[in-house]
Amino acid sequence: MLELTDGRVVLLGLQKAPVALDLLALTLREIGLISTVAHVCGILADGTVAEAVEDRIVPLESLVPDALAPIAAGEVHGKVLVDPRR
Repeated sequence: MLELTDGRVVLLGLQKAPVALDLLALTLREIGLISTVAHVCGILADGTVAEAVEDRIVPLESLVPDALAPIAAGEVHGKVLVDPRR
C-alpha cells in the first residue's frame, strides 16, 4: 500500500451505498477530503477546462499503478480523473 501524505481527495457524484472511511488515517497523513456533485465531470468533459488541468483519465481497476503510483513518484502535473465506466 502506498503511504501518501499531504494530499487532497475529491469525491465526485453520489455513492450508491454508505462507505466506511478511516478518518484517523486521513488526519494523520494530512489528507484533505472534499466533495462535489457529478456535474463537475461535465465541465471537464467539454474540453475547455480539461486541457488546462487534466493529466490523465484512468479506469478504476488500474487506480494504483496508473494514478496513485505516478502521483507518489511526482510524475503527475495535473488532475488525475478516475472513470469507473472505463
